[in-house]
Amino acid sequence: MQIIDIEPSTQNADFSLQHAWHLACTGRSDEALTLAGRLLAEARSQGDDRLAAQCDTDIAWYCFQIGKAELGLTHVRQAVDYWKLTGEPTQEAYARAYFGWLLLELGLPEEAIEEATRALELADRNGDLKAQSLATNVIGIIFWYNKQPDRAILMSERSVELARSIGDRTYECWWLINLGGAHSESGYIAQALGKPEEGHRLLLRALELTDQALDIAIETGDSWAARICLGNNADYYSHIGEHEKALQCMERYQLFQENSYVRDRQQYLYTLGQIYINYGKFADARALLLEAMESIGEGGSFDSYIQIYYYLSQAHEGLGQFDLALEAHKKYHQAYLQNSAERTQQRARLAEIYYETKRLKEVAETESKRAETLEASYQKLQEETDILASAVYLDGLTGLYNRKYLDSRFKELASETRPYSIAMLDVDHFKSINDNFSHMIGDQVLSAIGTILRNQLRITDQAIRFGGEEFVVLLAGPPGGAADVCERLRSTIERWDWAQICNGLLVTISIGVAGSLSANSPSEILAIADQNLYAAKKSGRNRVVS
Repeated sequence: MQIIDIEPSTQNADFSLQHAWHLACTGRSDEALTLAGRLLAEARSQGDDRLAAQCDTDIAWYCFQIGKAELGLTHVRQAVDYWKLTGEPTQEAYARAYFGWLLLELGLPEEAIEEATRALELADRNGDLKAQSLATNVIGIIFWYNKQPDRAILMSERSVELARSIGDRTYECWWLINLGGAHSESGYIAQALGKPEEGHRLLLRALELTDQALDIAIETGDSWAARICLGNNADYYSHIGEHEKALQCMERYQLFQENSYVRDRQQYLYTLGQIYINYGKFADARALLLEAMESIGEGGSFDSYIQIYYYLSQAHEGLGQFDLALEAHKKYHQAYLQNSAERTQQRARLAEIYYETKRLKEVAETESKRAETLEASYQKLQEETDILASAVYLDGLTGLYNRKYLDSRFKELASETRPYSIAMLDVDHFKSINDNFSHMIGDQVLSAIGTILRNQLRITDQAIRFGGEEFVVLLAGPPGGAADVCERLRSTIERWDWAQICNGLLVTISIGVAGSLSANSPSEILAIADQNLYAAKKSGRNRVVS
Protein backbone atom coordinates (compact mmCIF):
# COMPACT_ATOMS: atom_id res chain seq x y z
CA MET A 1 0.00 0.00 0.00
CA GLN A 2 1.32 3.42 -0.90
CA ILE A 3 1.68 5.72 2.09
CA ILE A 4 0.79 9.37 1.35
CA ASP A 5 2.01 12.20 3.54
CA ILE A 6 -1.30 14.09 3.69
CA GLU A 7 -0.15 17.30 5.40
CA PRO A 8 2.67 18.22 2.97
CA SER A 9 0.40 17.28 0.08
CA THR A 10 -2.29 19.63 1.38
CA GLN A 11 0.26 22.39 1.89
CA ASN A 12 1.51 21.98 -1.67
CA ALA A 13 -2.05 22.13 -2.98
CA ASP A 14 -2.81 25.28 -0.98
CA PHE A 15 0.37 26.90 -2.31
CA SER A 16 -0.59 25.98 -5.89
CA LEU A 17 -4.10 27.41 -5.41
CA GLN A 18 -2.66 30.64 -4.00
CA HIS A 19 -0.16 30.86 -6.86
CA ALA A 20 -2.96 30.37 -9.42
CA TRP A 21 -4.95 33.14 -7.77
CA HIS A 22 -1.89 35.42 -7.85
CA LEU A 23 -1.53 34.75 -11.56
CA ALA A 24 -5.17 35.69 -12.13
CA CYS A 25 -4.71 38.89 -10.11
CA THR A 26 -1.74 39.94 -12.24
CA GLY A 27 -3.33 39.49 -15.66
CA ARG A 28 -2.24 35.90 -16.32
CA SER A 29 -5.58 34.12 -16.09
CA ASP A 30 -4.72 31.62 -18.85
CA GLU A 31 -1.82 30.37 -16.75
CA ALA A 32 -4.01 30.36 -13.65
CA LEU A 33 -6.59 28.23 -15.44
CA THR A 34 -3.98 25.75 -16.60
CA LEU A 35 -2.48 25.39 -13.11
CA ALA A 36 -5.87 25.06 -11.39
CA GLY A 37 -7.00 22.53 -14.01
CA ARG A 38 -3.94 20.40 -13.39
CA LEU A 39 -4.52 20.58 -9.64
CA LEU A 40 -8.18 19.65 -10.14
CA ALA A 41 -7.22 16.52 -12.09
CA GLU A 42 -4.85 15.48 -9.29
CA ALA A 43 -7.49 16.09 -6.63
CA ARG A 44 -10.02 13.95 -8.45
CA SER A 45 -7.54 11.14 -9.02
CA GLN A 46 -6.79 11.10 -5.27
CA GLY A 47 -10.45 11.34 -4.27
CA ASP A 48 -9.96 14.73 -2.58
CA ASP A 49 -13.43 16.16 -3.12
CA ARG A 50 -12.85 19.28 -1.04
CA LEU A 51 -9.74 20.30 -2.96
CA ALA A 52 -11.61 19.61 -6.21
CA ALA A 53 -14.40 21.95 -5.08
CA GLN A 54 -11.84 24.64 -4.25
CA CYS A 55 -10.36 24.27 -7.73
CA ASP A 56 -13.80 24.34 -9.37
CA THR A 57 -14.66 27.55 -7.50
CA ASP A 58 -11.49 29.37 -8.58
CA ILE A 59 -11.63 28.01 -12.14
CA ALA A 60 -15.07 29.61 -12.50
CA TRP A 61 -13.50 33.03 -11.96
CA TYR A 62 -10.59 32.40 -14.32
CA CYS A 63 -13.06 31.34 -17.01
CA PHE A 64 -14.98 34.57 -16.48
CA GLN A 65 -11.81 36.61 -16.91
CA ILE A 66 -10.88 35.05 -20.24
CA GLY A 67 -14.42 34.88 -21.62
CA LYS A 68 -15.19 31.15 -21.24
CA ALA A 69 -18.42 31.55 -19.29
CA GLU A 70 -19.99 28.21 -20.22
CA LEU A 71 -16.90 26.27 -19.16
CA GLY A 72 -16.90 28.22 -15.89
CA LEU A 73 -20.55 27.35 -15.37
CA THR A 74 -19.78 23.64 -15.63
CA HIS A 75 -17.19 23.91 -12.86
CA VAL A 76 -18.99 26.26 -10.51
CA ARG A 77 -22.23 24.29 -10.29
CA GLN A 78 -20.22 21.29 -9.03
CA ALA A 79 -18.58 23.53 -6.43
CA VAL A 80 -21.95 24.90 -5.28
CA ASP A 81 -23.34 21.40 -4.83
CA TYR A 82 -20.31 20.26 -2.81
CA TRP A 83 -20.21 23.29 -0.47
CA LYS A 84 -23.93 23.02 0.12
CA LEU A 85 -23.74 19.30 0.84
CA THR A 86 -20.88 19.73 3.32
CA GLY A 87 -22.41 22.76 5.02
CA GLU A 88 -19.68 25.35 4.31
CA PRO A 89 -21.65 28.60 3.82
CA THR A 90 -18.70 30.93 3.18
CA GLN A 91 -17.32 28.75 0.38
CA GLU A 92 -20.84 28.31 -0.98
CA ALA A 93 -21.26 32.10 -0.98
CA TYR A 94 -18.14 32.56 -3.14
CA ALA A 95 -19.23 29.83 -5.56
CA ARG A 96 -22.78 31.16 -5.87
CA ALA A 97 -21.52 34.70 -6.45
CA TYR A 98 -19.35 33.46 -9.33
CA PHE A 99 -22.29 31.37 -10.53
CA GLY A 100 -24.49 34.47 -10.66
CA TRP A 101 -21.86 36.51 -12.51
CA LEU A 102 -21.34 33.78 -15.11
CA LEU A 103 -25.09 33.46 -15.64
CA LEU A 104 -25.31 37.20 -16.21
CA GLU A 105 -22.39 36.98 -18.66
CA LEU A 106 -24.47 34.44 -20.60
CA GLY A 107 -27.45 36.80 -20.66
CA LEU A 108 -29.50 35.00 -17.99
CA PRO A 109 -30.35 37.77 -15.49
CA GLU A 110 -33.24 36.07 -13.72
CA GLU A 111 -31.16 33.01 -12.87
CA ALA A 112 -28.25 35.29 -11.93
CA ILE A 113 -30.45 37.18 -9.46
CA GLU A 114 -31.39 34.01 -7.63
CA GLU A 115 -27.76 32.89 -7.22
CA ALA A 116 -26.47 36.34 -6.22
CA THR A 117 -29.23 36.81 -3.65
CA ARG A 118 -28.47 33.44 -2.10
CA ALA A 119 -24.74 34.23 -2.08
CA LEU A 120 -25.31 37.46 -0.16
CA GLU A 121 -27.62 35.74 2.33
CA LEU A 122 -24.94 33.13 3.05
CA ALA A 123 -22.15 35.69 3.31
CA ASP A 124 -24.26 37.91 5.55
CA ARG A 125 -25.21 35.05 7.85
CA ASN A 126 -21.61 33.94 8.26
CA GLY A 127 -20.24 37.46 8.66
CA ASP A 128 -17.46 37.01 6.09
CA LEU A 129 -16.66 40.52 4.84
CA LYS A 130 -14.77 39.38 1.75
CA ALA A 131 -17.61 37.12 0.61
CA GLN A 132 -20.05 39.96 1.34
CA SER A 133 -17.94 42.28 -0.80
CA LEU A 134 -17.97 39.84 -3.72
CA ALA A 135 -21.69 39.04 -3.51
CA THR A 136 -22.67 42.70 -3.11
CA ASN A 137 -20.62 43.58 -6.18
CA VAL A 138 -22.34 40.92 -8.28
CA ILE A 139 -25.71 42.30 -7.18
CA GLY A 140 -24.61 45.74 -8.29
CA ILE A 141 -23.65 44.34 -11.69
CA ILE A 142 -27.10 42.79 -12.05
CA PHE A 143 -28.79 46.12 -11.29
CA TRP A 144 -26.47 47.76 -13.84
CA TYR A 145 -27.43 45.13 -16.43
CA ASN A 146 -31.10 45.82 -15.71
CA LYS A 147 -30.52 49.55 -16.30
CA GLN A 148 -31.12 50.53 -12.67
CA PRO A 149 -27.90 52.49 -12.10
CA ASP A 150 -29.02 54.14 -8.85
CA ARG A 151 -29.32 50.77 -7.15
CA ALA A 152 -26.18 49.55 -8.91
CA ILE A 153 -24.27 52.51 -7.48
CA LEU A 154 -25.61 51.80 -3.98
CA MET A 155 -24.49 48.17 -4.07
CA SER A 156 -21.16 48.88 -5.79
CA GLU A 157 -20.30 51.57 -3.24
CA ARG A 158 -21.00 49.05 -0.48
CA SER A 159 -18.78 46.43 -2.13
CA VAL A 160 -15.89 48.92 -2.44
CA GLU A 161 -16.38 49.96 1.18
CA LEU A 162 -16.21 46.31 2.32
CA ALA A 163 -13.09 45.65 0.23
CA ARG A 164 -11.37 48.66 1.78
CA SER A 165 -12.36 47.59 5.30
CA ILE A 166 -10.42 44.33 4.89
CA GLY A 167 -7.54 45.89 2.94
CA ASP A 168 -8.12 43.84 -0.23
CA ARG A 169 -6.63 46.02 -2.97
CA THR A 170 -7.51 43.61 -5.78
CA TYR A 171 -11.22 43.55 -4.88
CA GLU A 172 -11.15 47.33 -4.36
CA CYS A 173 -9.74 47.77 -7.87
CA TRP A 174 -12.23 45.44 -9.56
CA TRP A 175 -15.27 46.84 -7.76
CA LEU A 176 -14.22 50.45 -8.46
CA ILE A 177 -14.31 49.59 -12.17
CA ASN A 178 -17.91 48.46 -11.81
CA LEU A 179 -18.83 51.48 -9.69
CA GLY A 180 -17.49 53.67 -12.50
CA GLY A 181 -19.53 51.68 -15.00
CA ALA A 182 -22.72 52.17 -12.99
CA HIS A 183 -22.12 55.94 -12.93
CA SER A 184 -21.54 55.92 -16.70
CA GLU A 185 -24.85 54.11 -17.24
CA SER A 186 -26.60 56.73 -15.14
CA GLY A 187 -24.88 59.39 -17.24
CA TYR A 188 -25.99 57.83 -20.52
CA ILE A 189 -29.58 57.68 -19.26
CA ALA A 190 -29.45 61.33 -18.19
CA GLN A 191 -28.18 62.32 -21.65
CA ALA A 192 -30.93 60.29 -23.31
CA LEU A 193 -33.53 62.11 -21.19
CA GLY A 194 -32.26 65.51 -22.33
CA LYS A 195 -30.16 66.28 -19.22
CA PRO A 196 -26.70 66.86 -20.76
CA GLU A 197 -25.18 68.65 -17.74
CA GLU A 198 -26.15 65.87 -15.35
CA GLY A 199 -24.93 63.27 -17.85
CA HIS A 200 -21.59 65.06 -18.18
CA ARG A 201 -21.18 65.25 -14.38
CA LEU A 202 -21.87 61.53 -13.96
CA LEU A 203 -19.42 60.58 -16.72
CA LEU A 204 -16.73 62.71 -15.09
CA ARG A 205 -17.39 60.82 -11.85
CA ALA A 206 -17.10 57.53 -13.78
CA LEU A 207 -13.70 58.69 -15.08
CA GLU A 208 -12.56 59.63 -11.58
CA LEU A 209 -13.53 56.24 -10.12
CA THR A 210 -11.97 54.33 -13.00
CA ASP A 211 -8.74 56.30 -12.62
CA GLN A 212 -8.64 55.20 -8.98
CA ALA A 213 -9.04 51.60 -10.12
CA LEU A 214 -6.30 52.06 -12.74
CA ASP A 215 -3.85 53.33 -10.12
CA ILE A 216 -4.45 50.19 -8.05
CA ALA A 217 -4.18 47.93 -11.12
CA ILE A 218 -0.79 49.40 -11.97
CA GLU A 219 0.31 49.15 -8.32
CA THR A 220 -0.64 45.45 -8.12
CA GLY A 221 0.50 44.54 -11.63
CA ASP A 222 -2.99 43.58 -12.79
CA SER A 223 -2.80 44.05 -16.58
CA TRP A 224 -6.29 42.54 -17.08
CA ALA A 225 -7.89 45.21 -14.88
CA ALA A 226 -5.70 47.93 -16.41
CA ARG A 227 -6.98 47.06 -19.90
CA ILE A 228 -10.57 47.26 -18.70
CA CYS A 229 -9.93 50.63 -17.01
CA LEU A 230 -8.33 52.18 -20.08
CA GLY A 231 -10.93 50.79 -22.47
CA ASN A 232 -13.76 52.09 -20.28
CA ASN A 233 -12.17 55.51 -19.87
CA ALA A 234 -11.70 55.77 -23.62
CA ASP A 235 -15.41 55.14 -24.03
CA TYR A 236 -16.33 57.71 -21.37
CA TYR A 237 -14.06 60.39 -22.87
CA SER A 238 -15.49 59.69 -26.30
CA HIS A 239 -19.03 60.21 -25.00
CA ILE A 240 -18.19 63.64 -23.62
CA GLY A 241 -16.43 64.65 -26.84
CA GLU A 242 -12.83 64.54 -25.59
CA HIS A 243 -11.55 62.35 -28.42
CA GLU A 244 -7.86 63.15 -27.92
CA LYS A 245 -7.99 61.88 -24.34
CA ALA A 246 -9.88 58.81 -25.56
CA LEU A 247 -7.05 58.11 -28.02
CA GLN A 248 -4.47 58.60 -25.28
CA CYS A 249 -6.23 55.95 -23.21
CA MET A 250 -6.05 53.50 -26.10
CA GLU A 251 -2.34 54.28 -26.60
CA ARG A 252 -1.72 53.42 -22.94
CA TYR A 253 -3.87 50.31 -23.41
CA GLN A 254 -1.18 48.90 -25.70
CA LEU A 255 1.30 48.92 -22.81
CA PHE A 256 -0.78 46.23 -21.09
CA GLN A 257 -1.37 43.96 -24.11
CA GLU A 258 0.93 41.21 -22.82
CA ASN A 259 -1.07 38.13 -21.75
CA SER A 260 -4.19 39.51 -23.42
CA TYR A 261 -6.81 37.24 -24.97
CA VAL A 262 -8.64 37.16 -28.30
CA ARG A 263 -11.65 38.90 -26.80
CA ASP A 264 -9.40 41.62 -25.32
CA ARG A 265 -7.82 42.22 -28.72
CA GLN A 266 -11.21 42.44 -30.41
CA GLN A 267 -12.49 44.88 -27.79
CA TYR A 268 -9.39 47.02 -28.21
CA LEU A 269 -9.85 47.18 -31.98
CA TYR A 270 -13.57 47.96 -32.05
CA THR A 271 -13.31 50.45 -29.17
CA LEU A 272 -10.55 52.33 -31.00
CA GLY A 273 -12.59 52.04 -34.19
CA GLN A 274 -15.57 53.61 -32.42
CA ILE A 275 -13.42 56.50 -31.22
CA TYR A 276 -12.12 57.13 -34.76
CA ILE A 277 -15.70 57.11 -36.06
CA ASN A 278 -16.71 59.72 -33.46
CA TYR A 279 -13.62 61.67 -34.50
CA GLY A 280 -14.61 61.46 -38.19
CA LYS A 281 -11.54 59.35 -39.08
CA PHE A 282 -13.54 56.76 -40.98
CA ALA A 283 -10.64 55.25 -42.98
CA ASP A 284 -8.61 54.60 -39.82
CA ALA A 285 -11.68 53.12 -38.16
CA ARG A 286 -12.36 50.84 -41.12
CA ALA A 287 -8.80 49.46 -41.07
CA LEU A 288 -9.06 48.59 -37.37
CA LEU A 289 -12.50 47.02 -37.71
CA LEU A 290 -11.44 44.93 -40.71
CA GLU A 291 -8.53 43.64 -38.60
CA ALA A 292 -10.98 42.83 -35.81
CA MET A 293 -13.24 41.03 -38.29
CA GLU A 294 -10.32 38.84 -39.41
CA SER A 295 -9.81 37.74 -35.79
CA ILE A 296 -13.36 36.41 -35.45
CA GLY A 297 -12.26 32.96 -36.60
CA GLU A 298 -9.83 32.80 -33.65
CA GLY A 299 -12.60 33.01 -31.06
CA GLY A 300 -14.25 35.71 -29.00
CA SER A 301 -17.93 36.21 -28.26
CA PHE A 302 -21.03 37.08 -30.23
CA ASP A 303 -21.19 40.36 -28.31
CA SER A 304 -17.82 41.25 -29.84
CA TYR A 305 -18.94 40.21 -33.33
CA ILE A 306 -22.03 42.39 -33.04
CA GLN A 307 -19.96 45.43 -32.06
CA ILE A 308 -17.41 44.83 -34.83
CA TYR A 309 -20.00 44.60 -37.61
CA TYR A 310 -22.02 47.50 -36.21
CA TYR A 311 -19.08 49.93 -36.18
CA LEU A 312 -17.75 48.60 -39.51
CA SER A 313 -21.10 49.49 -41.06
CA GLN A 314 -20.79 53.02 -39.67
CA ALA A 315 -17.21 53.36 -40.98
CA HIS A 316 -18.23 52.29 -44.51
CA GLU A 317 -21.18 54.69 -44.39
CA GLY A 318 -18.90 57.54 -43.33
CA LEU A 319 -16.70 56.84 -46.37
CA GLY A 320 -19.71 56.80 -48.67
CA GLN A 321 -19.34 53.03 -49.30
CA PHE A 322 -23.04 52.34 -48.93
CA ASP A 323 -23.05 48.85 -50.48
CA LEU A 324 -20.32 47.72 -48.08
CA ALA A 325 -22.13 49.47 -45.21
CA LEU A 326 -25.29 47.53 -46.02
CA GLU A 327 -23.35 44.26 -46.23
CA ALA A 328 -21.74 44.87 -42.82
CA HIS A 329 -25.10 45.85 -41.36
CA LYS A 330 -26.62 42.59 -42.60
CA LYS A 331 -23.81 40.65 -40.89
CA TYR A 332 -24.42 42.68 -37.74
CA HIS A 333 -28.10 41.78 -37.92
CA GLN A 334 -27.32 38.08 -38.49
CA ALA A 335 -24.86 38.05 -35.56
CA TYR A 336 -27.50 39.64 -33.34
CA LEU A 337 -30.11 37.04 -34.27
CA GLN A 338 -27.57 34.23 -33.84
CA ASN A 339 -26.66 35.65 -30.44
CA SER A 340 -30.33 35.62 -29.43
CA ALA A 341 -30.61 31.98 -30.56
CA GLU A 342 -27.46 31.10 -28.62
CA ARG A 343 -28.91 32.66 -25.47
CA THR A 344 -32.01 30.47 -25.90
CA GLN A 345 -29.80 27.38 -26.27
CA GLN A 346 -27.86 28.41 -23.17
CA ARG A 347 -31.09 28.49 -21.19
CA ALA A 348 -31.88 24.99 -22.45
CA ARG A 349 -28.41 23.73 -21.48
CA LEU A 350 -28.80 25.35 -18.07
CA ALA A 351 -32.11 23.56 -17.61
CA GLU A 352 -30.37 20.27 -18.42
CA ILE A 353 -27.69 21.01 -15.81
CA TYR A 354 -30.34 21.69 -13.18
CA TYR A 355 -32.19 18.51 -14.10
CA GLU A 356 -29.06 16.36 -13.91
CA THR A 357 -28.23 17.58 -10.41
CA LYS A 358 -31.76 17.73 -9.04
CA ARG A 359 -31.43 14.62 -6.89
CA LEU A 360 -28.12 15.76 -5.41
CA LYS A 361 -29.60 19.17 -4.65
CA GLU A 362 -32.57 17.59 -2.87
CA VAL A 363 -30.18 15.62 -0.68
CA ALA A 364 -28.11 18.72 -0.02
CA GLU A 365 -31.16 20.73 1.00
CA THR A 366 -32.17 18.03 3.46
CA GLU A 367 -28.67 17.96 4.93
CA SER A 368 -28.38 21.73 5.25
CA LYS A 369 -31.74 22.56 6.88
CA ARG A 370 -31.25 24.40 10.13
CA ALA A 371 -32.42 27.52 11.93
CA GLU A 372 -31.17 30.71 10.29
CA THR A 373 -30.56 33.90 12.25
CA LEU A 374 -29.09 37.18 11.02
CA GLU A 375 -26.67 39.35 12.95
CA ALA A 376 -28.06 42.82 13.73
CA SER A 377 -24.79 44.47 12.71
CA TYR A 378 -25.50 43.47 9.11
CA GLN A 379 -29.11 44.68 9.06
CA LYS A 380 -28.44 47.36 6.45
CA LEU A 381 -26.92 44.85 4.06
CA GLN A 382 -29.86 42.47 4.56
CA GLU A 383 -32.29 45.26 3.70
CA GLU A 384 -30.43 45.71 0.42
CA THR A 385 -30.72 41.95 -0.12
CA ASP A 386 -34.48 42.22 0.34
CA ILE A 387 -34.53 44.86 -2.38
CA LEU A 388 -32.80 42.47 -4.74
CA ALA A 389 -35.12 39.58 -3.87
CA SER A 390 -37.93 41.52 -5.52
CA ALA A 391 -35.80 41.82 -8.67
CA VAL A 392 -36.79 38.28 -9.67
CA TYR A 393 -39.84 40.10 -11.04
CA LEU A 394 -37.73 42.29 -13.37
CA ASP A 395 -37.62 42.16 -17.15
CA GLY A 396 -33.98 41.89 -18.25
CA LEU A 397 -34.27 44.10 -21.35
CA THR A 398 -36.22 47.09 -20.01
CA GLY A 399 -35.55 46.93 -16.26
CA LEU A 400 -39.33 47.12 -15.67
CA TYR A 401 -41.42 44.61 -13.78
CA ASN A 402 -42.35 41.50 -15.78
CA ARG A 403 -45.50 39.47 -16.41
CA LYS A 404 -44.78 37.31 -13.35
CA TYR A 405 -44.95 40.42 -11.17
CA LEU A 406 -48.22 41.53 -12.80
CA ASP A 407 -49.79 38.15 -11.96
CA SER A 408 -48.81 38.58 -8.29
CA ARG A 409 -50.15 42.18 -8.21
CA PHE A 410 -53.46 41.09 -9.73
CA LYS A 411 -53.95 38.73 -6.79
CA GLU A 412 -53.44 41.66 -4.41
CA LEU A 413 -55.63 44.05 -6.44
CA ALA A 414 -58.53 41.59 -6.35
CA SER A 415 -59.31 42.81 -2.81
CA GLU A 416 -58.33 46.48 -3.35
CA THR A 417 -61.08 48.93 -2.32
CA ARG A 418 -59.39 52.17 -3.39
CA PRO A 419 -59.88 53.29 -7.01
CA TYR A 420 -57.11 52.45 -9.45
CA SER A 421 -56.63 52.30 -13.21
CA ILE A 422 -54.83 50.08 -15.68
CA ALA A 423 -53.25 51.34 -18.90
CA MET A 424 -52.28 49.14 -21.83
CA LEU A 425 -49.48 50.56 -24.03
CA ASP A 426 -48.31 49.35 -27.44
CA VAL A 427 -45.47 50.63 -29.62
CA ASP A 428 -46.90 51.74 -32.96
CA HIS A 429 -45.62 49.90 -36.06
CA PHE A 430 -43.02 48.02 -34.01
CA LYS A 431 -42.72 45.26 -36.60
CA SER A 432 -41.67 47.89 -39.15
CA ILE A 433 -38.99 49.13 -36.75
CA ASN A 434 -37.57 45.60 -36.52
CA ASP A 435 -37.83 45.04 -40.27
CA ASN A 436 -36.42 48.41 -41.35
CA PHE A 437 -33.82 49.05 -38.64
CA SER A 438 -33.05 45.54 -37.18
CA HIS A 439 -34.12 43.64 -34.08
CA MET A 440 -31.15 45.12 -32.20
CA ILE A 441 -32.55 48.61 -32.73
CA GLY A 442 -35.98 47.30 -31.74
CA ASP A 443 -34.54 46.08 -28.45
CA GLN A 444 -32.90 49.46 -27.86
CA VAL A 445 -36.28 51.14 -28.45
CA LEU A 446 -37.94 48.91 -25.85
CA SER A 447 -35.12 49.54 -23.40
CA ALA A 448 -35.41 53.31 -23.89
CA ILE A 449 -39.18 53.18 -23.36
CA GLY A 450 -38.55 51.30 -20.11
CA THR A 451 -36.23 54.12 -18.99
CA ILE A 452 -38.78 56.78 -19.94
CA LEU A 453 -41.56 55.00 -18.06
CA ARG A 454 -39.46 54.68 -14.90
CA ASN A 455 -38.55 58.37 -14.99
CA GLN A 456 -41.95 59.81 -15.94
CA LEU A 457 -44.40 57.82 -13.82
CA ARG A 458 -45.51 58.91 -10.37
CA ILE A 459 -44.10 57.11 -7.33
CA THR A 460 -47.49 55.43 -6.82
CA ASP A 461 -47.53 53.95 -10.35
CA GLN A 462 -45.90 50.75 -11.61
CA ALA A 463 -44.82 49.87 -15.16
CA ILE A 464 -44.71 46.29 -16.42
CA ARG A 465 -43.46 44.81 -19.66
CA PHE A 466 -46.45 42.70 -20.64
CA GLY A 467 -44.78 40.98 -23.58
CA GLY A 468 -43.13 41.92 -26.87
CA GLU A 469 -43.79 45.62 -27.49
CA GLU A 470 -46.73 45.80 -25.06
CA PHE A 471 -46.57 47.40 -21.61
CA VAL A 472 -49.03 47.66 -18.72
CA VAL A 473 -49.09 50.50 -16.20
CA LEU A 474 -50.88 50.23 -12.85
CA LEU A 475 -51.99 53.73 -11.85
CA ALA A 476 -53.37 54.99 -8.56
CA GLY A 477 -56.70 56.84 -8.79
CA PRO A 478 -59.60 56.96 -11.28
CA PRO A 479 -59.24 56.99 -15.11
CA GLY A 480 -59.35 60.82 -15.41
CA GLY A 481 -56.04 61.39 -13.63
CA ALA A 482 -54.59 58.22 -15.14
CA ALA A 483 -55.38 59.46 -18.64
CA ASP A 484 -53.47 62.69 -17.94
CA VAL A 485 -50.42 60.68 -16.85
CA CYS A 486 -50.67 58.53 -19.98
CA GLU A 487 -50.96 61.56 -22.23
CA ARG A 488 -47.74 62.89 -20.70
CA LEU A 489 -46.08 59.53 -21.41
CA ARG A 490 -47.33 59.51 -25.00
CA SER A 491 -46.07 63.03 -25.60
CA THR A 492 -42.66 62.35 -24.00
CA ILE A 493 -42.07 59.29 -26.17
CA GLU A 494 -43.17 61.12 -29.32
CA ARG A 495 -40.78 64.04 -28.60
CA TRP A 496 -37.85 61.90 -27.43
CA ASP A 497 -34.67 62.12 -29.57
CA TRP A 498 -34.78 58.66 -31.21
CA ALA A 499 -32.06 59.67 -33.68
CA GLN A 500 -29.48 58.98 -30.97
CA ILE A 501 -30.37 55.30 -31.37
CA CYS A 502 -30.58 55.38 -35.17
CA ASN A 503 -30.94 58.13 -37.77
CA GLY A 504 -34.43 58.32 -39.23
CA LEU A 505 -36.03 56.46 -36.31
CA LEU A 506 -39.38 57.77 -35.04
CA VAL A 507 -41.37 56.11 -32.27
CA THR A 508 -44.89 56.66 -30.96
CA ILE A 509 -47.20 54.68 -28.70
CA SER A 510 -50.94 54.09 -28.39
CA ILE A 511 -52.56 53.72 -24.97
CA GLY A 512 -55.85 52.35 -23.67
CA VAL A 513 -56.97 53.16 -20.10
CA ALA A 514 -59.67 51.64 -17.88
CA GLY A 515 -60.60 52.16 -14.20
CA SER A 516 -61.57 49.85 -11.37
CA LEU A 517 -65.09 51.32 -11.26
CA SER A 518 -65.82 49.86 -14.69
CA ALA A 519 -65.26 46.17 -13.84
CA ASN A 520 -65.12 43.70 -10.94
CA SER A 521 -61.61 42.25 -11.29
CA PRO A 522 -58.16 43.34 -12.47
CA SER A 523 -58.36 40.93 -15.42
CA GLU A 524 -61.64 42.49 -16.56
CA ILE A 525 -60.19 46.01 -16.21
CA LEU A 526 -57.18 44.94 -18.28
CA ALA A 527 -59.50 43.55 -20.95
CA ILE A 528 -61.34 46.89 -21.16
CA ALA A 529 -58.00 48.75 -21.34
CA ASP A 530 -57.02 46.42 -24.19
CA GLN A 531 -60.25 47.25 -26.01
CA ASN A 532 -59.52 50.96 -25.59
CA LEU A 533 -55.98 50.36 -26.91
CA TYR A 534 -57.51 48.76 -30.00
CA ALA A 535 -59.75 51.82 -30.42
CA ALA A 536 -56.70 54.11 -30.14
CA LYS A 537 -54.92 52.19 -32.89
CA LYS A 538 -58.00 52.01 -35.10
CA SER A 539 -58.50 55.77 -34.86
CA GLY A 540 -55.01 56.62 -36.08
CA ARG A 541 -52.50 55.55 -33.36
CA ASN A 542 -50.30 57.84 -31.22
CA ARG A 543 -53.17 58.68 -28.89
CA VAL A 544 -54.80 57.82 -25.54
CA VAL A 545 -58.32 56.38 -25.27
CA SER A 546 -60.04 55.98 -21.89
